[in-house]
Amino acid sequence: MRTAGRWILIALVALGGLVYYYVAVVRPRSVTDETQILRLIADVERAVEQRRPSEIMRYISQDYEDPSGNTYRALQRLLIGAGRAQGTLELSVQVPELEVAGDTATFAAEVDLASAGQISSEAMTHLTVTGQLRKERGRWKVVSATGWQGAEAAYY
Repeated sequence: MRTAGRWILIALVALGGLVYYYVAVVRPRSVTDETQILRLIADVERAVEQRRPSEIMRYISQDYEDPSGNTYRALQRLLIGAGRAQGTLELSVQVPELEVAGDTATFAAEVDLASAGQISSEAMTHLTVTGQLRKERGRWKVVSATGWQGAEAAYY
């Protein structure tokens, strides 16, 4: 009986060690909403630089509407036209403000935009973009943004 008790104790300690190892090391960490939003912004930045309108539209809500009167469809048309333009763009995006409240969020981003090969203070366009996001089916989507409209000239 005494030997069986030791084996049970050893098994429990081993099981406890395995559970601790899983929780502390193996289990995937939950990603915060802020991290998800920053990844979204980085993904959109990359898609803009690569002129991939369909990739950008993955992050835009069907309910998109901005103060300039753009809707999801209007934005899609603008991006398709921009994607056909020649040359490449280079962006530098900084996000000094990000606030999450439940399933909604707001951000402010400082964006420097230049055509590739023309990175100088004269050729660079500086934009301050603000936006609102909403979590839709577990993914963050942009529902409104303003300040990017000044970049339209860089596309055409």
